[in-house]
Amino acid sequence: MDLRNDPVPSLIRRLAVPASVGMVFSTLLNVTDTWYAGMLSPTALAALSLGGPVFFLVMTLGIGIGQACNALVGNRLGADEESAARFMAFQAMSFSVIVAAVGALLVWLASPWLFAVMGGEGEYLLQARSYTNVVLLGAVFFALSLVLNAILNTQGDTYSYRNAQIVAFVANLGLDPFFMFTLGLGVTGVALATICVQAGVVCWLAFKVKNLDFLHDGKWMEFSPRRSAFVEIARQSIPNSASMMLVAVGSLIIVAFVARFGESAMAAYGAALRIEQLILLLIIGINIAALSLTGVNYGAGDIARIRETFLTGARYSCGLMVVGAVLLVVFATPLMSIFSDSPEVVDIGVTYLYFEAAVLPAYAMLFLCAAMLQGLKRPQVALYFNILRQVVGQLLLFWLAIDVFGMDLTGIWWSVLIINWVLAVCIYIAVRASLRRVSCELQPSDSP
Repeated sequence: MDLRNDPVPSLIRRLAVPASVGMVFSTLLNVTDTWYAGMLSPTALAALSLGGPVFFLVMTLGIGIGQACNALVGNRLGADEESAARFMAFQAMSFSVIVAAVGALLVWLASPWLFAVMGGEGEYLLQARSYTNVVLLGAVFFALSLVLNAILNTQGDTYSYRNAQIVAFVANLGLDPFFMFTLGLGVTGVALATICVQAGVVCWLAFKVKNLDFLHDGKWMEFSPRRSAFVEIARQSIPNSASMMLVAVGSLIIVAFVARFGESAMAAYGAALRIEQLILLLIIGINIAALSLTGVNYGAGDIARIRETFLTGARYSCGLMVVGAVLLVVFATPLMSIFSDSPEVVDIGVTYLYFEAAVLPAYAMLFLCAAMLQGLKRPQVALYFNILRQVVGQLLLFWLAIDVFGMDLTGIWWSVLIINWVLAVCIYIAVRASLRRVSCELQPSDSP
């Protein structure tokens, strides 16, 4: 694909569909974990709900570096600087391995405190600790796979990641029950299966990256950490990682408030969240396409294509989320029944999904705007909005709803709806302002 010249609507579709399919299978892998945990016991299901946000803290590091890699490498490719793009790609790989290893160690040390903050207790707390301690060992694989995929995305390749995730999903279907039931490892077996499939994903993506044209002349010494490159990657990735980490912090905040209502509420929230994530995957590919197109065309100085990317992406993503909202409302009950046969768990989960159906279009705008800002090398703007959305807004509204007005669980769901819609409107205005500023910056170079 030619990200600088092919029609934007066609490029978004060709990039987004394989990327979304890949993310669907990546999430189905997690859904499989949840399903098998539910077969084991409600306690095991609650343990995964508790341990998931803790591991996601490490995942945010890899996600941020991957997004930074996409923007920095894409920017250089757009400016026809292939040797600089190759060097940055290799440095991003090294950076991801080092940061993921250090991050996993720090999260492991902090995990007892994090579980205490979330209100974990009893048997499901012990199982959550066991799951987290093991899955952290695979943090490097997660981070490296995201960077390798980002490099492929700058070349318009979203197929390789899709194929890897499909194979990983199929492999996980067999590995989960083998480790959990045959070897009797319980939720620890889920973590071991996850590490195995992610290692396979890294091997496949590394093979595909090795064959890219602009990386053919690469040398092993280019993997050696360079201070200037690490600083540049850090400047771009830290706001990205911080934004994603705030998603994890936001999850911790929600879990802490949901945990007040007991184990059934925790189990329902964990299962319903997996269902919601599947719907959101319809637009993840559009965000990946928007980031890739924006990064390359920003490097080429083509503001018209950047604007077209934003408007086309907004039209596609919001339209898909309206469809997703209808599906969520219609199939909420049968979907929740897949994960639990407890009427209480199903009822709580269905109520949550009804509320989230109304939030989906707001998520579409929030995610797309964040991708655009990252491609424009302005990730700090997205970070400011995430601070307001995930921390300040949630803490304030949850406190008002639960502690001041004494509402039940629906108080949490109402708060999520309000804060996301308010911030979606605000970040849309911010992106429009950023595009005007970029246009002014590029104008002198376009003038005779």
